[in-house]
Amino acid sequence: MTSPPPGAIPDLGAMDLVIATPRLVLRPLEPRHADELFPFASDPDVARMMSWEAHRDPDETRTWVEARIADRALGNDLVWAIERNGTAIGCVGLGRITWTFRAWRIDRAELGYWLGEPFWGQGLVSEVALAATAWAFETLGLHKITIGCIEGNTASQRIIEKLGYRFLAIFEDDVWRDGRWWNHRRYELTSGEWRDTTKTQRFSRPRLP
Repeated sequence: MTSPPPGAIPDLGAMDLVIATPRLVLRPLEPRHADELFPFASDPDVARMMSWEAHRDPDETRTWVEARIADRALGNDLVWAIERNGTAIGCVGLGRITWTFRAWRIDRAELGYWLGEPFWGQGLVSEVALAATAWAFETLGLHKITIGCIEGNTASQRIIEKLGYRFLAIFEDDVWRDGRWWNHRRYELTSGEWRDTTKTQRFSRPRLP
């Protein structure tokens, strides 16, 4: 059973936004993270399946971090730095946080993530995506999370499906990049599905404070 929306819309500025996972800390982006993230954000292999181009210089990363911090202050975007041993190695975030659309309550956001290539293949993205999903439903109180990956990004597709996101459709020829059209796989998960303990999950859900 899916619960009705909460009466009051949460204020991100009044919430504790730091999340600890077994191996990592998710910390809302700070200006200091820009210099730590630039070596990874400038890697073409990291950006290849993302919606953005590899950053050309540290100023581009600083501008991006500043924009995400400003969006967080408006309450419509929340990006965490993925910290390992106190240093940022990637990002996970809830974008386009939207509580209302005209007369509708929709209470939803889009999950996204990326990680520096030296840390691939260690299960870290699964760890942070699970933690962000749990926090979005159980603490922030969202009703729905959407997520997508470019068809052919099999690593991301496996993570999304193992987390229990429900496949919606393949959007044919959805985005143009690198001289060709790419298909886009789209998924979603509702709070009711998340709470359904009968739903098979391959990951143990984290315990949040």
